Amino acid sequence: MIKTLVLVLIAAVLGGMVKRAATNPWLLFGVLLQATFFFMYLVLLSRADVSKILPMTALDYIVVALLAQLMLAEVVTGARWAGIGLIVIGVFLVSRT
Repeated sequence: MIKTLVLVLIAAVLGGMVKRAATNPWLLFGVLLQATFFFMYLVLLSRADVSKILPMTALDYIVVALLAQLMLAEVVTGARWAGIGLIVIGVFLVSRT
């Protein structure tokens, strides 16, 4: 009986969280963006080797740094930009092989 009661309480808490999550527009927008990424990723994988496509997805570090700087007013230091630059160089080298 205790195990059943604990499971019911857990289900009720999770049900409340799911309800709140399902009505949060930012969460739904994030899920939509993630689903779009996965769809595009599958399309890319159908056209090229995974050893070429996967490193290219590292280019999102540039986008994230730019958005963090522009939208969240985060400070992106020169060292971070240098690291991002090294990633871009690596992606370029991988894409040429």
